[in-house]
Amino acid sequence: MAFIAVWIFSGIGKVKGEDTNAASWTDRLAMTKGLVSSPLLRGLTIVRGLRSMALAAIVTLLALYLGNDLELGVLNRGFHISLLIAVGLLAKPVAGAVSDKLGRKQVLVPGLVWSCAISLLMVAFDTGVSLTITIALLGMFLYPDQPILTAALFDILDREEGTIGLGVVSFASFLMAAASPLVAGAIYEISGFQAGLYYVSALFGLAALVFAMLPLTRQTEPG
Repeated sequence: MAFIAVWIFSGIGKVKGEDTNAASWTDRLAMTKGLVSSPLLRGLTIVRGLRSMALAAIVTLLALYLGNDLELGVLNRGFHISLLIAVGLLAKPVAGAVSDKLGRKQVLVPGLVWSCAISLLMVAFDTGVSLTITIALLGMFLYPDQPILTAALFDILDREEGTIGLGVVSFASFLMAAASPLVAGAIYEISGFQAGLYYVSALFGLAALVFAMLPLTRQTEPG
């Protein structure tokens, strides 16, 4: 599946002329091995994976909590989940534009810290209108962080490495995210919704810490 992902992404951004000379599979494999051994790429993979784990976990927890604990109707549950997504989609272009101007780290680290803090805030504001507002606040950076991470990846890689690197990072983060709903569901079953929020908050906090430590100095930071 990793090679399928690499093959799919390798078709993006092709141009006419000399650049259309595709690298051989041997070259692609060698490039992939080199990318996998890069500490910076590993760091971005971890951040993207933690962020994906947090997203999968919060959606799982909200669906369980809204239905089982609050006993909301189907439409009401759908509204809250849709609100989480809609706010994020609206905030995406704004966050992307700001990150282009100020730098990826200057936007994404505060955004991840924001998501961490709002997840903790939801422990206290877990019912009624306050829950709805908290969900909307959480959505502000829950989805905009993904394109910023992708932009940061392309900032640190050469053009011929970009699509392969994106395929590798996307596949690895998918594997990390795949287990998160199971973990979140188990935490909810054993300790409840609030305990699950601590899990989500920890993922966001760890992602912010790792990303803050990455040396994003190549085209990523303004200067």
